[in-house]
Amino acid sequence: MRIRTLKNWSFSQGMLILALSCLAVPSPSARAETPDGFTSLFNGKDLTGWKGLVGNPKTRAAMSSEELATAQQEADNIMRAHWKAENGELIFDGKGKSLCTAKDYGDIELYVDWKILEGGDSGLYLRGCPQVQIWDTEFEDYFRHGAENGSGSMWNNKENARFPLVKADNPVGQWNTFFIRMIGERVTIKLNGQLIVDNVVLENYWERELPIYPRGQIELQNHGNTLYFRNLYIRELPSDEVNTILAAQEASKYESIFNGRDLSGWTGELKNYEVVDGAIRCKEGKGGTVFTEKQYSDFIARLEFKLPPGGNNGLAIRYPGKGAPHLDGLELQVLDSEDPKYAKLDSRQYHGSVYGLVAAHRGHLQPTGEWNFQQVTVRGSRVKVELNGSTILDADLSKVTESKDGAVPPGAKIKSGHFGFAGHNDPVAFRNISIRELPGEPASPPSRDIAVSPTDGPIKLFNGRNMEGFYTWVRDETYSDPNKVFTVKDGMIHISGNGYGGLITNKSYRDYHLIVEFKWGEKTWGNRVDRSRDSGLLLHCWGPNGGYSNTWMASIEAQIIEGGVGDILVLSGTDPDTGQVLPTSLTAEITKDRDGEKVWKQGGERTTISAGRINWFGRDVDWTDTIGFRGRDDVESPLGEWTRMEVIADGGHLLYKVNGVVVNEAFEAKPDSGRLLLQTEQAEMFVRRFELWPIGKAPKD
Repeated sequence: MRIRTLKNWSFSQGMLILALSCLAVPSPSARAETPDGFTSLFNGKDLTGWKGLVGNPKTRAAMSSEELATAQQEADNIMRAHWKAENGELIFDGKGKSLCTAKDYGDIELYVDWKILEGGDSGLYLRGCPQVQIWDTEFEDYFRHGAENGSGSMWNNKENARFPLVKADNPVGQWNTFFIRMIGERVTIKLNGQLIVDNVVLENYWERELPIYPRGQIELQNHGNTLYFRNLYIRELPSDEVNTILAAQEASKYESIFNGRDLSGWTGELKNYEVVDGAIRCKEGKGGTVFTEKQYSDFIARLEFKLPPGGNNGLAIRYPGKGAPHLDGLELQVLDSEDPKYAKLDSRQYHGSVYGLVAAHRGHLQPTGEWNFQQVTVRGSRVKVELNGSTILDADLSKVTESKDGAVPPGAKIKSGHFGFAGHNDPVAFRNISIRELPGEPASPPSRDIAVSPTDGPIKLFNGRNMEGFYTWVRDETYSDPNKVFTVKDGMIHISGNGYGGLITNKSYRDYHLIVEFKWGEKTWGNRVDRSRDSGLLLHCWGPNGGYSNTWMASIEAQIIEGGVGDILVLSGTDPDTGQVLPTSLTAEITKDRDGEKVWKQGGERTTISAGRINWFGRDVDWTDTIGFRGRDDVESPLGEWTRMEVIADGGHLLYKVNGVVVNEAFEAKPDSGRLLLQTEQAEMFVRRFELWPIGKAPKD
């Protein structure tokens, strides 16, 4: 599970790999034979094909061959002392070190059966990196690390999602089955037939500045307790299958810009290019730039390319139609980087680099002669390059101060232009070329059919013991929570307030009577240390984390702030990566107060808003943003006492109640379902009750 050397325990989700919802994962007992297309990693009899653990990928790479051989022999001796094969199972006695495959792997599908005992803790390292988490999810000492959320965590992630979508573990002592697919840096997992990790980046724990290694060993992690593994099967994914999977994600959002037959819609030095087997290919010994007749500003481009030995070309980005692509526009290098003749290039000249300006990470190209899949996102001054599923460059060109040749060329600031290829005498080929223009049409919320609604009884979102069913997202920290803003103590959720972000449900909900009971603490922080204590409950959350103000999700807020508990806020958002609008709206009956602010009034003027606030009916017109503010007619409880807030969400109808008083109402809410989010906004708060009841069945206590 965790790496013992971590100094701070942190709580830390692009291309999605094809959804596995239709994939049937056989039960361990039903899989007596190796699945079609797979190879067994364990022969059921001995440790053939396995080795002991030596260091980590970074330290192993620094060893000489002699040093590595000596260390490996010692590690193998330790392995044989503590791992054994018995009755078709790999068994670890709880001492020694992890067990590793003798072979390195890249893109794979993997089946693993595993079993742990009470207090058990283990995991799978992929390409030598931690990890797919395995643990006893009911062991209370592990709750501080998030075990209640289930096995399958990407536990050492910080910038990307850490915890599984659902908890799917069988009880301790029973066998569990992982199905794992890893393509590039992204991992998808099913546990006991349930999708728990959906195309999440596995971060490089050993070298955080790098993407995950393109190849590496699989490790069964030692963590000082007895472990059992069986039925380990692997399939190495060929590049053509990988490309198909990567291209399938959100394919409907992309428009093909090459018909596969001729160069219709293209211009430039067409005589130097040819169409061969559905691909645009630069003629050998020729060069120059061929580019689309259409111009593009912000976009995502997808394509496949194939390099001959030593091949050299480039992607012309925002090319003005004349001049040199790397000077007058932008050029992303397309190069057989590992050919010996390129050994002494500037680092900013290798494949994927913004030529002469920003260096890309190396080592992720397919072997020469195979098709590679590349996705390029250009938005404003940012350029992101994903090669075969791994991010090899993510740069803000506005921060670049020099090129390899001196001053930054003018093309680095160009806002729009043509897309094309910059040939350099080699027969480099391109196919399946498509573009998604950004930001595109506003996004559509997920169907409410996927949301959960309470039926016979309550859904207790907070179980009083831990944060099962939630994840945290804090601005600047994303999925990690190093400051422990959200904790559980004495049967309450404690929100320290130190930051901006939220505690978010894994699931989406609709049609419910929500009850939350909260009280303020004394502590305030940062720029709100002397301002009104502020928090909130966000309803119908959708889209990416950080979609509103780079902090929360697009949503409708039930405001929690001193003097304003029960205000409605509409938080339309924007996708941080694509700029796509995340529309949110509702209609309310309002009047206006002395200062022209909207105030709920039953029977008032029906007004539809997609941003802004509707005050609860009794909000003090002289409200000020000062700590401890209390209005003349406030119905919330005084500081230190519990306040009960209720939200009845019935389709698009929202009704807010505070301490039993109806304080606000809205209609035609869009969306009308989504996740729920408890905010942190620089004020300490406690929550003791957080639950959903069927409409009409909530208790009045």
